[in-house]
Amino acid sequence: MSRKLGFVALLGVVGVSIVFGMILGGRLNSPRTMLAAGGSATLPALAAPTATSSGVALPDFADIADAAIPAVVSVANTQVKKRDDAEDPHGQLRNDPFYRFFFGPPDQEQDNRPAPQERRFGFGSGFIVSEDGFVLTNNHVVEGATKLEVTLNGGDKYEAKVIGTDPSIDLALIKIDPKGKPLSFLPLGDSDKLRVGQWVVAIGNPLQLEYTVTVGVVSAKKRHVPIGSTDFQVANFLQTDAAINFGNSGGPLLDATGRVVGINTAISRMNYAEGIGFALPINEARAAMEQLRESGSVKRGYIGITMNRTPLNESAKEYYRLPDTKGVIVQDVQADGPAARAGVRRGDIIRKVDGEIVKDNQDLVSRIASRRPGEKVRLELFRDGRNQDATVTLAARPDPGALARGGRGVQPEPGAPEEEIKEASGLGIKVEPLTPALRERFQLPQEVQGVVVSDVEIDSEASERGIDRDLIITSVNDRPTPSVAEWKRVVAGLRPGTPVRLEVRVPGDGQVSYVFLRVPESKE
Repeated sequence: MSRKLGFVALLGVVGVSIVFGMILGGRLNSPRTMLAAGGSATLPALAAPTATSSGVALPDFADIADAAIPAVVSVANTQVKKRDDAEDPHGQLRNDPFYRFFFGPPDQEQDNRPAPQERRFGFGSGFIVSEDGFVLTNNHVVEGATKLEVTLNGGDKYEAKVIGTDPSIDLALIKIDPKGKPLSFLPLGDSDKLRVGQWVVAIGNPLQLEYTVTVGVVSAKKRHVPIGSTDFQVANFLQTDAAINFGNSGGPLLDATGRVVGINTAISRMNYAEGIGFALPINEARAAMEQLRESGSVKRGYIGITMNRTPLNESAKEYYRLPDTKGVIVQDVQADGPAARAGVRRGDIIRKVDGEIVKDNQDLVSRIASRRPGEKVRLELFRDGRNQDATVTLAARPDPGALARGGRGVQPEPGAPEEEIKEASGLGIKVEPLTPALRERFQLPQEVQGVVVSDVEIDSEASERGIDRDLIITSVNDRPTPSVAEWKRVVAGLRPGTPVRLEVRVPGDGQVSYVFLRVPESKE
């Protein structure tokens, strides 16, 4: 009897559990709860998140787009150029449909001969940043324009004039006259506070498909990539996987609150690349925009030094007895430049700017370039084992071409003739003499004295640090190496396990840099 009662009790528990589960399941699958989980409900606030079933908060992109689109514009660039009647540089391309899709049909005279002038058309995007009609876009969108036309979301068209451009970061500020009518404009955010993985929204006119909205995340920050005529050292970009295509250039990249955090600029067109777009951070654009409004051009700070190409590593840290690997080695100082007048010397390590730690070369360039000529900055230098300060009055940064043609740096004096040694090895490196034939091949001036790298052990630290064939090694730990014999003597005196500094020169560009590595435990 007790077994029957137990069996009946068990059935009762099971039945109650089934009924309770059905009730609970019905509540969880009610329409109201599903809207919240799926993120498809319309939310009243722009930044209000929608919780997914995984617990991740999503912004309402529809609200962001609705608020932003009235301030996004289309920019049409018309170029009228003279053409030599006797020579058509484009030949049969004019009849190619692909050519006409991007550039439009050229003007033709009635007898179908090439006209003295031809029109070209380009299209891009932009966004309004003030109610009186200032518009931000990319420099390459407006470059070379004979006429600029801005079209608003409602279809209104305005002729625009260029207030100023900054090719170094691919920025342009243009202006339309709304004739007293206040325009919708976008608020600017803070790109420095962006985090990798945060949601962003790109709006623009790809392939003239107006007001296209795409969504993605911030894939990376501070990308230094060669884009058009930008200054590689100054321009840094946000990387995003929000779809960006031809015509998106100049449009806004928005964060989850609808504020502009970037200006869509370029896409990667390398083979197999997908979802790699780049946007100019709005903080970079904001600083330049202020100067463009004031004077129509942008001037950046410059201290007049050449930085060591390779960053400080653990070997360099031990060599200099630094507390960490932060800072920049001064490879050369421009004669009578701002740094030279402030007492900065070759071999100094710039550790801080105005009390803030300098991480690496790019960080130093960004900090100095963000200041205006005439401003003073305080550099903390590490020299001869101790810190000291130097106050530098900034000059105007030269154009990138002038910087690329910079000086050759200080070179060691020619040494006395040495006995002829064909080759020697050490530090995982094999060297040979800098013969007259090699000097002519590398186009090296006579004052450059050193040894030529002929081979590098593939698994050596020297190989890891970028030492390669045909580099010229001019000194080791400040001891000149004008010959293979001198190289051999210097290397023989190094203690295994200690850090060593090589001064190397790349043939062709005239610049010198330091490479730091550790002496192998088993010397060759």
